[in-house]
Amino acid sequence: MLFSLVAASSFALVIQDAVALRAAPRDSALQQTALYQGDMVEIRGSKLDYLQVYDYRRERGGYIRAQQLRPLELNPAQAADNRMVWRYLRDVPGAESLGIAYTAAYLKAAAPTDIDAEAFDALGSFADRLAKRANNKPAGKSAELALAGHLESAAYYGVQIKRYERDGKAWFCYDGEAYRRVLAMRATAEQQAKAALALTRSDCINPSALETDRQAHDVWRAEVLDKVDQKELPDLLKQRLRLRKAGIWLAIAFQQARKGQ
Repeated sequence: MLFSLVAASSFALVIQDAVALRAAPRDSALQQTALYQGDMVEIRGSKLDYLQVYDYRRERGGYIRAQQLRPLELNPAQAADNRMVWRYLRDVPGAESLGIAYTAAYLKAAAPTDIDAEAFDALGSFADRLAKRANNKPAGKSAELALAGHLESAAYYGVQIKRYERDGKAWFCYDGEAYRRVLAMRATAEQQAKAALALTRSDCINPSALETDRQAHDVWRAEVLDKVDQKELPDLLKQRLRLRKAGIWLAIAFQQARKGQ
């Protein structure tokens, strides 16, 4: 799950893509691997303008330019700073994996009483956007490698993005764990509505699911939407919820009609 390593201030996050992890602190040294936004490394020393680091996910050590890293604090005193970063990154396209990393750092460091639905709403938003990027097929080899790196980084923090086969093509969907937490907390009406809409998407239903499982899932989707209080919602969100409900009940009615019910 999030940050299985317990530490205080000896970690850093990679803030750029295709960052070289080199065998020595110089540009001409052998590149052992490439790291991407959101990857976390342990800082073990410094030399010139390089930091000596260790990447636990890849089980490799090496050197990275200091300007390509940001120190990561995992203590309650710094949790507010991490919160400010992921709030900013919510509006930055392409920074989803970095946003996931900072949100995970906040959840690890913050006091339990300070954690509210906003953090999980942000985590779900980052994961959803990352899955949508994967479905849009980035153009170019470097963009494809960056996307793969971002998906691997997200998985390291416990964010599960499922891969389905649709019409012979890969289709990616976030599993929605953060949104389920939003619905279980004292979230605002808009946060609840957003979470409910994300969890009830028809394009993220497993196409290979059995018919009985599909029917049970449709009933669950209808129940999730029914629990959202629409009184204080903007008109646009109300309409989206009504349209989603109509689609789900249409599917349920079709299934019942096939059974003669």
